[in-house]
Amino acid sequence: MDHIRRLAWISVARGCGFGALAVFCFMFGFITTPPLALDAGGFGFLLMAAILMVKAGRAHILSHKRTELWLMLDPERRPPPEVASGVITRMRRETMLRFAYLSALVACGCLALAAMLKLAGFR
Repeated sequence: MDHIRRLAWISVARGCGFGALAVFCFMFGFITTPPLALDAGGFGFLLMAAILMVKAGRAHILSHKRTELWLMLDPERRPPPEVASGVITRMRRETMLRFAYLSALVACGCLALAAMLKLAGFR
């Protein structure tokens, strides 16, 4: 089970890493106005959290055999067919929700820092 959990973490982390890279590149475009850059980053990470929550809620719809997690598992380490769907779906859902939570925390940090900079008069 820990092996499946670790692979689920790798699978979701890879996608979130590319999403975070896109948000950071977008923020970099506003580097001359840090509060605006932090606002853009906060909303970008909120969008990422929302997408992850929707995907986690719909994880049961996708067949477990069509997931990246299933393909990452060695054939001899795959769970038995009668429990594979439930295990793979549960691990993907848990991992996506964990990353959605972390993305929301980063978004809150960005938005809070932007608000503090605006209140301090930083433009």
